Amino acid sequence: MRIRLIGLSILVAYVRANKYNFNVVSLTPNKNSLCVKWNNNVQLLTSSIKPLFTGTVDTDKLDKYKYVICNESGEIIEEENFERTYSEESSKTNEVYNRKTKKVTIPEFPEPFKPMFKMSSKKFQPFPKDTIYNVYAECDEEGYNNLINTPFIEEYEPNQLKINCTMSIISPDNAYKSTGLMHLLGFGSRRYRKLSWSMKFDKKFLGRKSIKLRGVANDPTLMRENLSIELFKSAGVPVQSGTYARLIINGDVYGLYHMIDSLNGNWLANCIHGDNKAQIGFSYNIVSSPVEGPYAELKYLGDSYDKYSTGIYEVDEYDKNTVKSDDEPAKWKHLIEFTKLYDNWVKNYGDDTSDKAIEELKKFFNIESVLRLMAVESLILALDNFWLVMSNAALYYNPERKNYQILPFDFDEVMSGDRDSVLIDHDTYMNDCGNWAHNNDKFFDHYFTKNLMKHPQIKERYDVIIAKLSRETYTPDQVSFYVHAISDLIKDDIEWNFKAIDNLDFYEDGLANHFTLKEFEGNLDKTPVDYDSSKNSNDAPYGIVQWAELRSNGCKEYTKSTDTSNNSNISDDVDISGSQTSMAITITTLIILAIQCLHFILF
Repeated sequence: MRIRLIGLSILVAYVRANKYNFNVVSLTPNKNSLCVKWNNNVQLLTSSIKPLFTGTVDTDKLDKYKYVICNESGEIIEEENFERTYSEESSKTNEVYNRKTKKVTIPEFPEPFKPMFKMSSKKFQPFPKDTIYNVYAECDEEGYNNLINTPFIEEYEPNQLKINCTMSIISPDNAYKSTGLMHLLGFGSRRYRKLSWSMKFDKKFLGRKSIKLRGVANDPTLMRENLSIELFKSAGVPVQSGTYARLIINGDVYGLYHMIDSLNGNWLANCIHGDNKAQIGFSYNIVSSPVEGPYAELKYLGDSYDKYSTGIYEVDEYDKNTVKSDDEPAKWKHLIEFTKLYDNWVKNYGDDTSDKAIEELKKFFNIESVLRLMAVESLILALDNFWLVMSNAALYYNPERKNYQILPFDFDEVMSGDRDSVLIDHDTYMNDCGNWAHNNDKFFDHYFTKNLMKHPQIKERYDVIIAKLSRETYTPDQVSFYVHAISDLIKDDIEWNFKAIDNLDFYEDGLANHFTLKEFEGNLDKTPVDYDSSKNSNDAPYGIVQWAELRSNGCKEYTKSTDTSNNSNISDDVDISGSQTSMAITITTLIILAIQCLHFILF
């Protein structure tokens, strides 16, 4: 009888009990565990993929709860500063400790021009802009310490060491884990203690083989690069998409990062050609050294590749199935070919203002894309990119169209005025949206862009592009809507991000900024961040919306007489709605129909 009663009580308890699932990301996964607390009860959660902790609570009713930092015995060390409400949706969401789960709608910018590229594929979609990822890496300790303490081997020689890591990336609805390699990014970014990183995966992440994690340590808003990318995208210029991520490496909490695509073969295949199996061409990084030089001016230097491989150009991506890694002439062939084609065009048509000159140029160069790129650079006043200093860009040979195009990347010196650059006329640049980059030829003569822009048809198309962008896309209202939506997404992480720098106990010579939440909020709009050597290495002389207002007004004044009624592409006026697959199906269908008709006629 007693056995039956015990069995009945167990059955009753089983019937009454419900299962409640919890998933939460820790921001200090190497120090303590996480627990879930409800009705004065505490249960330890476990982690199989750091920094994600999970667990199931069996109880009759659970409505309100919070996560707490605890030790392995379940003793509470710290609690979240708010209470959560359990729901079916929360049970399926990877929440984040001390961060409220929120849904933010990020607005899109108007796109005033005809698309020229797919910008994605079915297997390679842009990162969702309304999501903050959580990136955690456990790396070889010796190699990691080598990198973080010596980002430069010598003063101008970056430490190129690659280290083995196991990486986890947690989003609200997914947990990913892979082995792979990490290395440091950039040159200027290595001067900061909040270092920037590249991750290369053994297993693809959202269709990607690698990503960049950029610290944007010099920006009190963490948005200037993000906004720049959106502007290039709205203009139809292929660019690496991005969102935000919290980064932890070997227990070191780095803070909030801009997580973007790498400009690699996988990105080229998917975003330029719209097909992850597409054959890619050749890309060459353009690497100038302002102000003294040397500059990658895209001048023809002869047919010998060693004249180009002196440091101002880098062979970046090419089809390794068709070109051997040690075949230097083949790898450099298309850069040499392009500079020679452009040199011949300048010699033959440099002073020719007829349409013939334009027709000859667009046989081998995507004029439309570079004009859109230059217009965006003009609006954001890009101080370290293509138009002003011939840097942070790539020349790409597109085998599908058999022409060349310029691709932009890395926008960490934008929307901050001229910063007293000797290359810019301080008194005139704000309202000069057509010649601002050509005011000082002392250091180099802007051979490529000057020869391009001297043609009236090209200049006229550029003026239409910047007129429309400054009136429809890059306006104070559009920019304000966007940056405040991003602020709603990342604001809860801002103070945590700025304070994280003080817990990175390495690279003491690295630059550090101690911006504040107040400075973040003010600099979104119209409040500058003044230079304060006691706590910061950088300033921000213009607010983001303030800069958009000043620069768009300047460019509207510059184009006040521009007729924008003709908005046709000057080159590459293509239809991207179809695909190679659909075209193949269409051709096959036509062949079948033709055979059927022939059969009907004959028989």
